[in-house]
Amino acid sequence: MHVFLPRSRHRAGASPLPAGFTLVELLVVIAIIGTLVGLLLPAVQAAREAARRSQCTNNLKQIGLALLNFHDARNRFPPGVNLPVGTASGMLFPSNALYKSGKMGKPPFAGQWGSWLMYTFTMLEEANLAAQLDFTTREYGNCNGPDSVGARNVSVFVCPSDHVPKNPVSYSTGGNTYYFGVNSYMANAGSRCWFWANSTCDGMFQVNSNVRLKDVFDGTSHTVLVGERDSFEPNWIVGGEQKLPNMRGWAWSNFNAMQDVLASAWVPVNYRLPGMVTSSFNASTDDRQNAFGSRHPGGANMVFADGSVRFITLVDTADLPVLQRIMRPADGQPGGVD
Repeated sequence: MHVFLPRSRHRAGASPLPAGFTLVELLVVIAIIGTLVGLLLPAVQAAREAARRSQCTNNLKQIGLALLNFHDARNRFPPGVNLPVGTASGMLFPSNALYKSGKMGKPPFAGQWGSWLMYTFTMLEEANLAAQLDFTTREYGNCNGPDSVGARNVSVFVCPSDHVPKNPVSYSTGGNTYYFGVNSYMANAGSRCWFWANSTCDGMFQVNSNVRLKDVFDGTSHTVLVGERDSFEPNWIVGGEQKLPNMRGWAWSNFNAMQDVLASAWVPVNYRLPGMVTSSFNASTDDRQNAFGSRHPGGANMVFADGSVRFITLVDTADLPVLQRIMRPADGQPGGVD
């Protein structure tokens, strides 16, 4: 009798089909993948931040060159804020103590309303945008609607690491709403530029400032032109909204515009409010909104009057003397930062 055995499903010499993963093996693989992701994620985030910081450095380099080119053309830097002297809304009042003392003078550009950011457009290859600006319109005249020229997003004015939940931002007053393109960069107004009554007016930019390179006695490599301001402040909440992101705008100009385009060294770099604040303005928020700082870990980028961009890490109160020295162009105490 013949017995017929079933043929094997596998060819001679071939390996059998692999068995599936056991549950333990699957869990081990998942754990390994999770560990690798955990190791790689910080590196990816660090690489992204390095790219953002590099873009921020490039932005400031362009801004610094634009300011120096403006100086070459006009033999002076643009004013921090240009305001007519008078008694109408938004003007620099003749009775202002800073005007009466001579710390703030007549505007370099008679009859105009503008900020240092507006005056740099022609040097930033933004001639088309510059042509649309009206320097004769007062205060919010360039920012009347969401499509107005002052509401434009100018990429070189925004650090990619900055907190920008929306661009433009809006502000309502007197029954009207105005729209402002965001800026992450603030001009150096010296030791203190706000609260305005105590402004020292000893920086490179101020209301109706008229600074020239020959006025920078401490050296261009020791004096800041423009630096970053960190727009995120977790301890300033008004009406359920974080306040500081709305405190900016490159295209408006009255006496209060100082708080949106100028910064100083009254507090260290990356200063935070020490406790929760729920009011719109007080002495501590004045200092915070005009503090240099950034979302880059450990410091902030700044461009100096020689055109170089450096990362400044003066984040402690003990660093304030050095920080203030690099803001004052002519105090006879050159700063010592690399």
